[in-house]
Amino acid sequence: MSIVFEDVTKKVRLGAVKLTYTGLNLHIPADSRMALLGHKQAGLEAIVNLICAADAPDYGRVKRTHSISWPIPSGQFVAKHLPLVANARFIARLYEADEGKFLLQLAELGKLREWFDVKVEECPNEVRAMFCFLAGICLPFEQYLITKVNVGPRSERDRIGEMLEELGTRAGILLVGSDVRTAQRICSEAYVFDKGCATFFNDMEAAAEAFSEIETDEAGDDDFMGGDAELESLVNVDFF
Repeated sequence: MSIVFEDVTKKVRLGAVKLTYTGLNLHIPADSRMALLGHKQAGLEAIVNLICAADAPDYGRVKRTHSISWPIPSGQFVAKHLPLVANARFIARLYEADEGKFLLQLAELGKLREWFDVKVEECPNEVRAMFCFLAGICLPFEQYLITKVNVGPRSERDRIGEMLEELGTRAGILLVGSDVRTAQRICSEAYVFDKGCATFFNDMEAAAEAFSEIETDEAGDDDFMGGDAELESLVNVDFF
């Protein structure tokens, strides 16, 4: 099972990012721990949209033969006027998960029980970020697409890392962004994106070296998914 890009052409127009991927071929096995590394100008948001079927290529094909999460911890699905627990129940029903088990996991892993009856818009940013992160990883996907790992308070960062390590023992992980350090810790292979091309590496040290040689004029380019307003409003970061 895998996600395969076959000779994909895609024009990317994301704010100041304007480039075209031509003849793009990717192979992402379901059980892989893979990083997609790129600076803001690489337009990785467009690649993520193709992976998740939120967009279609201009030419070529994208084939998916396994389940993959939404970009975690995106909060675009959250109804901010409803309590956390109402959102959680909706997600459980939507993905046909055991509602009781799902709520218990959110309560225990995220220490969110005291916030269950609070409207999302009234929750602290770190609580909303933790909810969005856990809502994704507590569902049974075959591969998890992670765009940010710095969620919640600093005191929880090590525990988040442990969750990701455990996640990688039972499913695939696709880590997207420019955080080379985390990619080296979690992933075993990578595609490095630059100037409309993607180069595959089965050695993370080689991938990190190639990524470090890419020229970029972007200040603060070390955040995953390059300034997604929705994510930044939910995630208490310091960006990688």
